[in-house]
Amino acid sequence: MTPTRKKREQHGFTLIEIIAVLVILGILAVVAVPKYLDLQTQARTSAAQGLIAAAQSQLSMGYASKKMNAGYTETPITECQKVKVSGSAGGTVTCDGGNWNVNSNITATPTGGTAVNGVWNNPDL
Repeated sequence: MTPTRKKREQHGFTLIEIIAVLVILGILAVVAVPKYLDLQTQARTSAAQGLIAAAQSQLSMGYASKKMNAGYTETPITECQKVKVSGSAGGTVTCDGGNWNVNSNITATPTGGTAVNGVWNNPDL
């Protein structure tokens, strides 16, 4: 074989091809990484909104029990405490309103996240 034929049969990547791949990976990293980092915050906010919906449902069930049974002694605050936060995320759910004659403000705070607020509206008001 002649020396020129040996050079043509060699396989590998050129420096330009390697640099092109690195540039493409850099662009993907700049675009994708911030988007994925924000997903954790969005997940915590969505979890807190789910907890607010659970608290609203629990308050509605407690209110219905109060309407059907005059001896029912639970308050909106104790009904709200029945909503349990499970899983590794953790957090708290709190309600205000000591009686059923007012609307209750609900606050859900996931661990490491910001508080999300909601309201349970008394259907008789």
